[in-house]
Amino acid sequence: MRGLMVMDRLNAIEGFIKPNSVAVIGASSDPKKGGYAILANLLEYCRDRLYPVNPKYDEVLGLKCYSSVEQLPEEVDLAIVFTPASQVPRVIEECGRRGIRRVMIQSAGFAEVGIQGRRIQEECLARARKWKIRLWGPNCMGVVNGQERMVASFMRPHVWKEVLKPGPVSLIVQSGMASAGFLMQVMSEGYFGLSKACSIGNRCDVNECDILEYLALDESTQVIAMYIESLADPIRFRRVVEGLGKPLLVLLGGLSPDGARAAMSHTASMAGRGDLAEALFRQLGVKRAYDFVELMDLTKALALWRGRNRGRNVAIVTFSGAAGIVATDHLWKEGLALARLSRETQRQLKEIFPVWMEPSNPVDIWPAIERSGRKRAYTWALKALVEDPAVDAIHVHMYVDRTLMDESWRSLLEPLACYSGRAAMWLIGDTRCFREVRERVETLGIPVYSEIQRGIRALALRD
Repeated sequence: MRGLMVMDRLNAIEGFIKPNSVAVIGASSDPKKGGYAILANLLEYCRDRLYPVNPKYDEVLGLKCYSSVEQLPEEVDLAIVFTPASQVPRVIEECGRRGIRRVMIQSAGFAEVGIQGRRIQEECLARARKWKIRLWGPNCMGVVNGQERMVASFMRPHVWKEVLKPGPVSLIVQSGMASAGFLMQVMSEGYFGLSKACSIGNRCDVNECDILEYLALDESTQVIAMYIESLADPIRFRRVVEGLGKPLLVLLGGLSPDGARAAMSHTASMAGRGDLAEALFRQLGVKRAYDFVELMDLTKALALWRGRNRGRNVAIVTFSGAAGIVATDHLWKEGLALARLSRETQRQLKEIFPVWMEPSNPVDIWPAIERSGRKRAYTWALKALVEDPAVDAIHVHMYVDRTLMDESWRSLLEPLACYSGRAAMWLIGDTRCFREVRERVETLGIPVYSEIQRGIRALALRD
């Protein structure tokens, strides 16, 4: 029986993330309105089975517009609602009578705004249960399926079309506008390719456990990152995470008393028991982030490494003694240590170092650069470290300017291409070059950061 229930839940979520037919209730012909953006985004995905619903129009974006849900030509897989909150209970009733069993409410004005909004949300849920409808939201951004280029969201069409790329990362975000901004930054900066992005808002029905259960079986999802303000069902969360089999990174909002009050007014989340959530995360081995940039940093690293071995003994390759010292301090803070280089590694390093310098870790290769050139110094040093069994991970420092861009990056870092351990890079110098360097280096599976501590925090992540 429980197996059948799980399959029913998975099938329900599949219809939200990969629907064959969609109705947009509250569609608009005004480009400034969310109801226009939702419809425009879905045109490329399912034009032939996409149905705008609004009694004000006969046609929207070249599609026949229906005056009511009852007039729809089929029982669509998904109804997206973008109408004033007060109208939504009636819309759900209409969906139930029409045989629609998935409704996504992207409108705001529900439990997050107070008592009256909570009453409307409770009425929506009661009507949904009457008709056995699964509800997604309200107060959410919707869904992006990067593999299918399906954007069921009020995100503006011009924002995502050129930058949405498929990849191994799925996101769960308990927010509307923050998830839109977060997603835009992820896509435009090229942090990682996207499998799925799910904004669950007030999660009056569908919650993070439903999505995690689905993503556990989703072959295109290899890493999951999540922002939530509370756990909807801690017991079920434990069960789902224990069977997840994939890295999960969590940013939890509402840890402080003031943050908890803000969460209550944002998505009506009963936050504030962050101590209990943190204890559960520790027990389950859930990886933690503490702001959005760090969440992207760590997610990117896991997506690039994908199965590369982890260890606590790190070699630092730097052009600056001071940077090596700072990196060593950050290793200590994260529970990592400087690797003890083997005699063979030290012998190999001596071949590029001046006679007056004894190689050690951190490996300050500036004298080797002056003696042997930047390309040979980096390549030789990295080759020696990669072959040292005492080195579990490598943190590479690089000063960047336009002259460096003319060098062969592939050959400069070639030893790391087949490295079984983890490597991360810190950049400093001409920031105008950073994007180009990052795009080149990360094709080798090496995450690149503009701050030392960010890369070392990633290296400290457990599998």
